Amino acid sequence: MNLIVDQGNTATKLTIFDVKKNVVERCVFAKDEVENTEKWIESRSNSLKAVLVSSVTNQLLKISIKKRIDFDASTPLPIGNGYGTPETLGRDRLANAVALWSRNPGKASLAIDFGTCIKYDLVSSEGIYLGGNISPGLQMRYRALHEFTDQLPLIEPEEFDYAFGISTKSSIQNGVQQAIFHEINGFIQRYTAQFNGLTIFMTGGDLNFFDKGFKSSIFALPIVWKDLTSYGLNEILSYNVEI
Repeated sequence: MNLIVDQGNTATKLTIFDVKKNVVERCVFAKDEVENTEKWIESRSNSLKAVLVSSVTNQLLKISIKKRIDFDASTPLPIGNGYGTPETLGRDRLANAVALWSRNPGKASLAIDFGTCIKYDLVSSEGIYLGGNISPGLQMRYRALHEFTDQLPLIEPEEFDYAFGISTKSSIQNGVQQAIFHEINGFIQRYTAQFNGLTIFMTGGDLNFFDKGFKSSIFALPIVWKDLTSYGLNEILSYNVEI
């Protein structure tokens, strides 16, 4: 079995895949829970053949698995990389692109990842990662309104159903969450016009605040894939290590 360690800005996600590339087990720890993360890995190390570590924090973990890949800009990939500055490209963005090509070979695809930031990543029908966009994520937008003003409160995201705000809270919620919805629909409209037969995949921890709206979107019906990033990382591990 393979272990994927995905160290993000707020959490470390651990996913175990079997030889058929099915998810066997997953766990999430806060970024600073290094000791608990290492204990979780060690308790399962006897059944693991290889591990890939993908980190945006460069936080070192003690892992006693011999076949180890530390994912970086020099790691061989099953797709081409057309990004202008590959050394600065986020590992999660590239993993999403690999997952798209694995799931949807021979067709253009767009990944939209609702994480700390909202990331848009495009793969061409020739299997080339083209690039994409990064914008502030849901929590980041709420915090920015609170921290960069004197009067606006910090609001928690939630599902709502109104066309415009009738209080400070609902005005902030509507401004933040509807803005994200319209931003994404705008990108979808642009890219579906540019790439024939574009397939759209959505993933990420904050997707649950938006997926209902996109199911009725006039532009596209997205495929929701919660394991998109970890699946792509496992594809990269399998490409580099003979199990």
